[in-house]
Amino acid sequence: MSSIATPYDYPADDGALTCKGVYYTPEGASGPLPVVLVTHAWDGLVEEVHDKAAKLADAGYIAFAIDIYGQGRTESDMAKLMDTLGPFLGDRALLTARMLAALEAARRIPGGDPARIAAIGYCFGGTAVLDLARASDEVAGVVSFHGGLEGNELRSEPITASVLALHGEDDPLVPPQQVAAFKAEMTRRGADWQLVAYGDTMHGFTRPGANNPDFGTVYSAKADARSWRAMLDFFDEIF
Repeated sequence: MSSIATPYDYPADDGALTCKGVYYTPEGASGPLPVVLVTHAWDGLVEEVHDKAAKLADAGYIAFAIDIYGQGRTESDMAKLMDTLGPFLGDRALLTARMLAALEAARRIPGGDPARIAAIGYCFGGTAVLDLARASDEVAGVVSFHGGLEGNELRSEPITASVLALHGEDDPLVPPQQVAAFKAEMTRRGADWQLVAYGDTMHGFTRPGANNPDFGTVYSAKADARSWRAMLDFFDEIF
């Protein structure tokens, strides 16, 4: 199956910011399809994210590659990592607002089913989709690939979205204490949650360019393939 890519600008920050997303639709698709937000890592909406969205569309979904930063901004200099992420990790309300803006835009995608929307995210994007689940009762499920699991204090109501966290057991950026706190939060808030930990696996395990064991990011072809299958099984269940 092949897919059709359609650029899709949408507003955020009460219209003050234009986000430049792209949605991928299976070619020849008929009938309303589930829509899955595909949420980028710290480097923005780079080609790797488009490739994942196209692959997801090949599986039969409308895959909406979203733009958290706005204006299609991307980064490649690791020295700018914390400068890029800092405004969002330091202000989870801002991150949540950007995710809610993308969710609202997803409801208007032609051929999509606004009653069947989910989100996946990688690294920083994994944190973002978990914040979406924490904030919205209108998303069916979220999948975090090697995302940060630290909670926020923005809302305490029950989490209605199904949650799948795909985690590297040896991820130094998400230590065991954070994993334990995440499990406790999901249970306390009544979520339908799963956490799958892949042994001998570090952070960034789905990203072929990740090869920095000193920092804690290493690609794993095995965990990459296993996590993709786990995501597809999850979508078969929730949709």
